[in-house]
Amino acid sequence: MDEELLTGGGLNQVFRVGDAVRRPAGPWAPRVHELLRHLAPLGIAPVPLGLDEEHELLSYLPGDVGHVPPPGDAALVESAVLLRRLHDATGPLTDRLDGWQHPAREPVEVVLHGDFAPYNTVYRDGVPTGVFDFDSAHPGPRWWDVSWAIIQFVLALPDERERRTRLFCDAYGCDYDDDHVLTRLADMIRTIREHPAFVLQRAERHDDYYLGLIEYVQANRA
Repeated sequence: MDEELLTGGGLNQVFRVGDAVRRPAGPWAPRVHELLRHLAPLGIAPVPLGLDEEHELLSYLPGDVGHVPPPGDAALVESAVLLRRLHDATGPLTDRLDGWQHPAREPVEVVLHGDFAPYNTVYRDGVPTGVFDFDSAHPGPRWWDVSWAIIQFVLALPDERERRTRLFCDAYGCDYDDDHVLTRLADMIRTIREHPAFVLQRAERHDDYYLGLIEYVQANRA
């Protein structure tokens, strides 16, 4: 069957094969597949179809992949609701502390997506309907995903950052915390500078972009 290279991936080459997606599989894939099978009834994540030593086969989520930032308040609110649904569904798996790409973070409240952002979200008619790329999933506190989502869904916009941050947090059902966002930004900068897979991101100086966001957050503390 013909393969179609799916564009937009920053670290891996991902191919569509009919109604499935073939992508490189890391050592953590068995644990991620356990998570995806658990999420399958929600219909918001890929379903595992196969796994070997090098690749995994997942169901294809139809729709349009988002960009940073997504358009409009409605998409922002629905994205927060989608993240909350995802988190709430993972409770039974929070005791699986081993086997993920990243170690569990305390306090463990949910299984995190790890990279919840527009570029890992599928939209239909401007409404988010699913999320993919669970390679960074691991147990941890809700704020780890929420803070990254605010960085990607909100801070990427130069205007209305305060209003859209409140909108996202209200839709998810949580409080905003500057320190959490700063911790998440610092972690991303460290990853870009040290992770061997982030060659392109280092060359394009993505760390400078996140340093600019740190300066913004520090200058506009809630």
